[in-house]
Amino acid sequence: MTQVLEEFSELIDPKTNRPLTDRTVLIANTSNMPVAAREASIYTGITLAEYYRDMGYHIAIMADSTSRWAEALREISGRLEEMPAEEGFPAYLPSRLAEFYERAGYVRSLNGSDGSITVIDAVSPQGSDFSEPVTQNTKRFVRCFWALDKSLAYARHYPAINWNDSYSEYTEDLSEYFYKNVDKDFLNYRQQLSSLLIEENKLMEIVKLIGSDVLPDDQKLVIEIARVIRVGFLQQNAYHKDDTYVPLEKQFLMMREIIDAYTNAKNAIVKDGLPFSMLSASGIFDRLVKMKYNIPNDKPEKFRELNVEIDQTIKNLVKQNSAEEAL
Repeated sequence: MTQVLEEFSELIDPKTNRPLTDRTVLIANTSNMPVAAREASIYTGITLAEYYRDMGYHIAIMADSTSRWAEALREISGRLEEMPAEEGFPAYLPSRLAEFYERAGYVRSLNGSDGSITVIDAVSPQGSDFSEPVTQNTKRFVRCFWALDKSLAYARHYPAINWNDSYSEYTEDLSEYFYKNVDKDFLNYRQQLSSLLIEENKLMEIVKLIGSDVLPDDQKLVIEIARVIRVGFLQQNAYHKDDTYVPLEKQFLMMREIIDAYTNAKNAIVKDGLPFSMLSASGIFDRLVKMKYNIPNDKPEKFRELNVEIDQTIKNLVKQNSAEEAL
């Protein structure tokens, strides 16, 4: 909490040019404080958020974490000698969680102004056990879930969000926005990247058992293009001027470039018999990984140059392979 106070006072809000703490409310209840205070803290936060929402502000509330709050509920319930439910939590835990999340949303207040509350909640289950009651009941009520992965954090892959366990149910709600403001194929490319990552996850089970050498070339390509997606698209450097914030237009062009390269490479392998080893040695996958750094956010036209370059490289490799086979 001390670190938050120190850092937030140094951060400047770009909209007001004033310290970020000028529009921040912090409610601190540590684990050594009375259990009733820990239970009340989350209600205090959401009530303050509603107070400012009714004044016509758009509020974001970050609760860290509802797991500690649920433990306070369990402790109070035990002292009241109430009948415990799963893992000792009170039977009304789902209702309390639902009552908290339902207070989020967009409203028109009695004074005619529009305001909203966005709830961002951290759940910290013991031992990263996602099957425990707080996590399971939270997933029942929220429509977006980011699963942080310890192994990704140890591998220095940030943000350490597991793409297989995370999900968002807002995708279809935002489809019209993406169609009008980005491109009609945005969600299609997103789905293709997601499918490739799922396929890679299945192939890695085989690789762990017998190694990657036994895989056919088209499956080796899937594993390599999945690495491009993970490192070149999903991994983000918060300290790089072009990677701290990436506009949707560039995200779309990056997705399109990855899919185009995968499609052309797969055709070269399946139809023209190009060995995957030649593709890997050509360096096209490394160029795809580095495109987020090499192409500035304000120069999207350079993606066209990269596309032509990679396409020509694959064609030259096919010709070279055909010539070698003819000899």
